[in-house]
This record gives sequence, structure tokens and C-alpha cells, in this order.
Amino acid sequence: MWTREDTRYWIAQLENRIEDIEYYLKQTISWCESNYVYDDRKVFMCSFLTCIWVCHMRGEAISYKELLEILGLENMFIGEDSVYDLGPNLKDIEHEELLNLVVRRLSDF
Repeated sequence: MWTREDTRYWIAQLENRIEDIEYYLKQTISWCESNYVYDDRKVFMCSFLTCIWVCHMRGEAISYKELLEILGLENMFIGEDSVYDLGPNLKDIEHEELLNLVVRRLSDF
């Protein structure tokens, strides 16, 4: 049976998740500026993957629709929703390593 305490806990976890994502998105923008990454595509992908990384570190799933809402692009949502994760190859990656990887990979294209 769902209790009032369960609701309070759920709301607190949701607030913490939002705070964590906001914190790391600010860190991402700061990192991009410090590393002279100004290309919109690279900054977007760093931000997109940062949201996934934060949820991964928290042991939570995040959907494509949620990602777009967090990034202020909810009007870009088309198609079916799906859940995103980092996958087993990136399960232990540090945030800065992730950002470096994204920028390197996108520079190859």
C-alpha cells in the first residue's frame, strides 16, 4: 500500500534528481567553455549524455521524452518514447571522461 511517506520520499528523490542534473549541466557548459567547445552539436550531445550519465550514476532510467523536456526541447519529440542508458562499456566512466569522449567522437565526423 502506497503511503504518504512513500509520496514524500518519491518527491524528495525527484527533487534530488533535478538538482543533480542541473548541477552537472552547469558543469558541462563550464567544461565546454574551458575547453573551447562551442559547436552547438557538440554542446548539445555533451548535455544530452550528461543527463543520461547523471541518471545512470543514480541507478535510474531516463526516457528520450524526459531528456528533451530537461533540455527545453520537448516540442522536438516525435515517434515513440524509449529509455536511454550508457550501456556496459561506459558504466564506470567519469563525467569529464564522458565529455572528452563525446567531443573526440564528434570531431571524427
